[in-house]
Amino acid sequence: MDPGRIVVIGDSHIGLGDGSETEVNAWLDRLAAQSPKALYLNGDLFHYLIAHPTFRTAAVDAVLNKFRELRARGIAVHYVEGNRDFFIKGSFVEEAVTDIADEFAVVAGDKKFLVTHGDLINDRDWTYRFWRRASKNPLTKLGVNLFPKKSARRLVDSAESYISNTNFEHKSRVPVERIQDYARRRAADGFTHVVLGHFHEKTVIPGERTVIVLPPWYETGEAMVIDPATGAFDFAVI
Repeated sequence: MDPGRIVVIGDSHIGLGDGSETEVNAWLDRLAAQSPKALYLNGDLFHYLIAHPTFRTAAVDAVLNKFRELRARGIAVHYVEGNRDFFIKGSFVEEAVTDIADEFAVVAGDKKFLVTHGDLINDRDWTYRFWRRASKNPLTKLGVNLFPKKSARRLVDSAESYISNTNFEHKSRVPVERIQDYARRRAADGFTHVVLGHFHEKTVIPGERTVIVLPPWYETGEAMVIDPATGAFDFAVI
């Protein structure tokens, strides 16, 4: 990979246990050696990341420290909030990265990429939408403060297990029609490309507005690489 490229990954789903960070940190070291311009984390960096001391582990800190190293080398680290990221804005996570947002615009050549996780695109997935609304609100954040550490982790693990074993209808395929509708709507903001995570199936949908669904990093180790001068993109195992 040539220096100065823009790199995007999605769904690395790093575990929280000791040593879970080894593979991704080795990848980040290889990435840093190639001097990219920026790294975009398109959601679900960890299996789940609740930015509260109750859920802060050595693995979480090790990855965040690696982001600090990248930034010290002049590599921007942009964090897109995914469906498994909770209360990260204004938290200790924000201190380790360049910025956190629900979406980022990336201008490369005459192209304009929208980088967003995409978990709300499927408006028929009511089970997920209910789970998101119930889990990402100020009341839930307050509740995390009140639960003992072990009880809080058991509650989140059981909820994640439930949601992972339901909704097979909506997980069985990429909702191409809804994604294309979304891309057409965002064209009004000047976006020529939409880059999504969440669906765990590497897909490129060409058309008037190109849609890219990222491969899940935890399975393939692949990243999307964008040439900032031309907007051309490809996938690479770094």
